[in-house]
Amino acid sequence: MQLGQLKVLCAIAETGSIRAAARTLGLSQPSVTKSLRVLEQDLDVVLVHRSSQGIVLTEAGRALLPRARGIQAEVQKAREDMERLAGRARDSVTVGVASVIGAWLVPPVLTRHGREHPGTIVRVIEGTQETLLPMLRDGSIDFAVCLRLDDESTSGFTVRALARFRLTVVGRKGHPLRSARSLQELGSAHWIMTRPRGKGGVLEQAFRAEGLSIPRSAAECDSHAIKISTLAQSDALALVAKPMLNEPAVAALLEEIPLSKPLPLLTAGLYTRSDVRLAPACRALSLALEAECKKILRLN
Repeated sequence: MQLGQLKVLCAIAETGSIRAAARTLGLSQPSVTKSLRVLEQDLDVVLVHRSSQGIVLTEAGRALLPRARGIQAEVQKAREDMERLAGRARDSVTVGVASVIGAWLVPPVLTRHGREHPGTIVRVIEGTQETLLPMLRDGSIDFAVCLRLDDESTSGFTVRALARFRLTVVGRKGHPLRSARSLQELGSAHWIMTRPRGKGGVLEQAFRAEGLSIPRSAAECDSHAIKISTLAQSDALALVAKPMLNEPAVAALLEEIPLSKPLPLLTAGLYTRSDVRLAPACRALSLALEAECKKILRLN
């Protein structure tokens, strides 16, 4: 098994075809096909199925893919470390942030961090546990700030709790259900869910605790900007963190629909891989995010 073969597998998975993978890698199609075939022979498994619709990973391919991505990420980090030691590269940090809290947590931190660490390249990826934690596990991101309910597993990660808080229901200004005070009254509304159905998110748990089914009319969206825009232009409802309502742009469009029974508590946590120590640049940004999270949530 060679690094180049793993790169080929990752490129095929991302592009969906041998031709596109070859173009991405700057190789010929026969070279990519041969590399994949040698890898399959070496492992004695079939990694992809070919069809008229393109290429799909087999069960073995899906199992190997996150490890292949992790190996690539570790090799890249090793190269970057050596480049920095030689004085030829800048520090870089890739952080994942839960979309429910990212809009109010990240901007002030990036502003201060940019002034204090002008040589560090920072990339922020917005998402949910379902998208961010697999990326953390395979090394695509350095650390993540995610939300979790008390009974959710953190296996494979070290989690430092930053703050505990509750989400609240919001809708557009003048929403026809703005006087409702229970989930039962809101069950017929169209909802914008952050976490997918069946993953035990706050909305799902809250409805079940009331003996109610999750609303039939519900879309899943992990983009803060799209969620806010949809809420402002429709009668949809969603759960947000209260500090979001302090953003002028959001406060002008949305209003809280306070429930008589509070929603389940969430923990905002800093997730790192248990087997990897944060580099100094990553640690500096993580400490800044931790301080901002504790400051804002302590005031709300």
